[in-house]
This record gives sequence, C-alpha cells and structure tokens, in this order.
Amino acid sequence: MVNSGRALVLAIAILLVAAGPTAAQPGAGPRETVDQRFTTKQPDSPTGLSFAASYHAADDPHGNPPYMRRIIFDPPRGMRYDTSVPESCSASDAELQLLGPAACPAGSRLGVGTAEGRVMEPFAHDFALDRFKHHVDIVNDTNEQILLIKSEGYTVVRGRIRADGSMAWNTPTCFPAPPVGECVDDYILQLKSATAIGAYEKTIHGHVRSYATTPATCPRRGYWRTKVRFWWRDGSVDRAVSKQPCDRQ
Repeated sequence: MVNSGRALVLAIAILLVAAGPTAAQPGAGPRETVDQRFTTKQPDSPTGLSFAASYHAADDPHGNPPYMRRIIFDPPRGMRYDTSVPESCSASDAELQLLGPAACPAGSRLGVGTAEGRVMEPFAHDFALDRFKHHVDIVNDTNEQILLIKSEGYTVVRGRIRADGSMAWNTPTCFPAPPVGECVDDYILQLKSATAIGAYEKTIHGHVRSYATTPATCPRRGYWRTKVRFWWRDGSVDRAVSKQPCDRQ
C-alpha cells in the first residue's frame, strides 16, 4: 500500500501539470471560485478530473465564508461515471475513520487532494485558533466517492452519485467528524479544497471501460459545463459554473 500510494501521488502530480492544455474556465459565485477540469477534450473518452475551489465571505475575498453544509456537482449532460470499473471500498465509516485508505483495496484508490481552512474558537467562533492543510485520499465505492481527510484520524465524507449523474456531498464542519450524526458544534471553516483523479480504465470481458467518460458530443459553443451548488449555514445557496473545453467532431 505504501508503494502504490507513492505511485498514485506521483501520477496525480503529473496529471495536474499535464492538465494545462485542457484548462477550464473557472466559475464564480458570491462566496466561491471553482475550477473543474478534465484531462481530455475528446467526446466519449476516458478522462481524469481535477477540482480546485476557494471560499470567502459574500463579495469579500478577504473575509471568512459561512460554514459550508452541502455541495452538489451537476456534470455536463451525458457525462458518465462507472463505479464498477475500480475496485470498491466496502469498509464501514468507523473502519475508515480509524484506518483511512488502509481499510480499502489498493484498486479502489482514485486520487488525492487537500483541504485547507481555519479552526475557529468553539461555540463562540469569535477568532481563529489555527489554520490547517490536510491531505485527502479519494476512494471508490458503489455509486459514490469517499473522501478520507487525514485530521486527527480520518474524517469520512461520502459523495453520493445519483441517478441523474449529479454528486451530492454533506461537508464536515468539525474534525474528525463523527462516523454517525452531525457535528456537535461547527468550528471548521473551509477556505480551499483541491482534488485530482487520474483517468481510470480497465478491460472487462474484452471491453475497455473507464471510471469517468466525457459526454458523447461537444456542444456548438465548444465547451461543456459543470454546475456546482453550495449550501451555507446562514441559509444562502450559491451557484457557479465552470467550463471545460471540448473538440467538435
């Protein structure tokens, strides 16, 4: 697992450098800037994915954002995820919180990332106690991605891939978040997040299948659109759209 983990980190680093030619156009909302990228412009093709975002107060890039409750990604119409291609990690939340990626098969590991933010003074939340930058491992399970945030043990965050292709996340506001139930108090402010997943392919019964596949066609406008929605504790809901360039056939 150690060797495969190092190899994965190296592969994702190369992926991020190589993603330049297919650079997306970031999108922005009142409290966020988001940049979703694919590693190919070709329709109906296996692709890797990277995501980077920063968060702040409404229309104030220097202020603290509210506590984040939920994110939903709506990928371009026709994009497909096939979670049967990688191995599945069926470990329980309690096992994942204790062991992290070591609780999962090596073939279930999809990628890596980071989570950055501030640890606020509990309950009153009047000042920041510390800043953090935590490593994130991404593993596969049936119809979901699992983020394992290394934070005094591991915080487990499951992103459910729904029937319409969207992916829904309930984001943590404490570390380590409990395996079951919500945080007793919100004191973790997310300021930045970044993830990268390599193109994952496997030959099954003589057919090459991929974990993530771009839509079958490129729109006339020359780019796909990923829509991202954010729910914040203060009741606000933001929307941002990031554009991924594509080649028309």
